[in-house]
Amino acid sequence: MGPVETYHFLVDEISDPRVADWPLMSGPLPIALIVGGYLLFVLDLGPRLMANREPYKLHNIMIGYNVVVAIASAAIFYGLLTSGFTTSLSWGCEPVDFSNSPEPLNMTKWVWRVLLLKIAELGDTIIFILRKKYNQCTFLHVYHHAATAILAWVVCKYAPGGMWTFVMMPNCLVHVIMYTYYLLAALGPKIQKRLNPFKPYLTILQMMQFVIIIIHTTQALMPSCEPRRKPLACLYMFHVLIIFYNFWDFYKKAYLKKKLV
Repeated sequence: MGPVETYHFLVDEISDPRVADWPLMSGPLPIALIVGGYLLFVLDLGPRLMANREPYKLHNIMIGYNVVVAIASAAIFYGLLTSGFTTSLSWGCEPVDFSNSPEPLNMTKWVWRVLLLKIAELGDTIIFILRKKYNQCTFLHVYHHAATAILAWVVCKYAPGGMWTFVMMPNCLVHVIMYTYYLLAALGPKIQKRLNPFKPYLTILQMMQFVIIIIHTTQALMPSCEPRRKPLACLYMFHVLIIFYNFWDFYKKAYLKKKLV
């Protein structure tokens, strides 16, 4: 196949036709522009914009942002859970149901909302830049946000149902806890001091979700499980392994070495 035929095959023929006309889902250009704009701002335009400016306070914006993301994560967890996992779906290998039946279609809508949430979470880094907290814009942070937004688009485009939605639920639960922590930390130094002992456990919790995701996704490598979606399983696990390694490296440097010292 030539480039045009390959693009048509990847974007139109093997994708979920139900989402083709939804916002951001017609092709890869919208998500590419969003993530590309994010990387351009974070890695170049943002630091240059702030070079001769005082850092913005953004206290109220941070509080509102953390509240919205925590509530949205909880709502999406509940939506995914009740769109199949409390009724017809098991925790094992489950193929995607591409029908327009109410439950599978509702699951697809919740997966699309996951994509919107992951795009909204790019705001984390933008807030860091505007506050001149460049030390928090690590490779781990930037890669995690950019790659997760892209992966959310891929899942919504090709597999918005079945076993592929399970991994989103532990992620949403962790984000409820994580953004609640950020919300409390934004309330002032006194609360931050009380929260500091819990920091290592937040990182451990994040690594635990990655282990759960990897274990669950390995089912898709079995010959009988989702034979047409092996590449998606490999993409999932490759991304999660990179994130897990970087979180573990951060945990060792931030907490284990301090204990040894």
